Amino acid sequence: MAALLNSYLSGFERLSPVKEKIIRRLWCSDETPFPKPWVASSELLSLTDQKYFDRRIRELRDEQGCDIETAPFNGEHSYRIKSSDKTAGKPRGYLTGGNKRILFERFNHTCQICGGVFSAGVRGLQADHKIPLNRGGTNTEENWQPICNECNVGKRSACEGCSDACLQCPWAFPERVGKITLVRLPPIVIEALNRRSSSDQNLIEEDIVQILKRELGII
Repeated sequence: MAALLNSYLSGFERLSPVKEKIIRRLWCSDETPFPKPWVASSELLSLTDQKYFDRRIRELRDEQGCDIETAPFNGEHSYRIKSSDKTAGKPRGYLTGGNKRILFERFNHTCQICGGVFSAGVRGLQADHKIPLNRGGTNTEENWQPICNECNVGKRSACEGCSDACLQCPWAFPERVGKITLVRLPPIVIEALNRRSSSDQNLIEEDIVQILKRELGII
């Protein structure tokens, strides 16, 4: 009954139990056509009992070549297998402890997104691929930047399903494109911006930048 799935699974050189669980759930059955149905994050979290199950999915996609996509579905972040095709994948590179120290010291232990100063660690400063591997990024020195855990989570969410040019992305090149800045706006301001910009997020951001430039006297 599951001949196609078993054949698909046999094509992996190494596959952890958690990754196999994920694939089996996303596959559904041999009779289910591609693209397979969307599966919600909450279900995969419960299935794997791993808080960072999404990392395993990224490894399946980026390193092992699975044709997996992610997008919001029914109000929740979801995943599905688009086809049985598999690419060669690109092994994920990791910096040695010494190379991480050099990277962090070169940037004075400063997160390149928010500008905060952090110590290295799982909840602190981390080494990040500026351009993700699945978007053509490399493991070379110029594609690494130090960012904090919170910004790393935000960048990861922004990258999922994104098709914009990485070279124009402030998450990847904040020093050139501009930094991501979180500003709390009162409802009355949000309503006015929505009316002015037709609720188009790109136009809203452009309007805010133009207003700030005028107020600061730089245009």
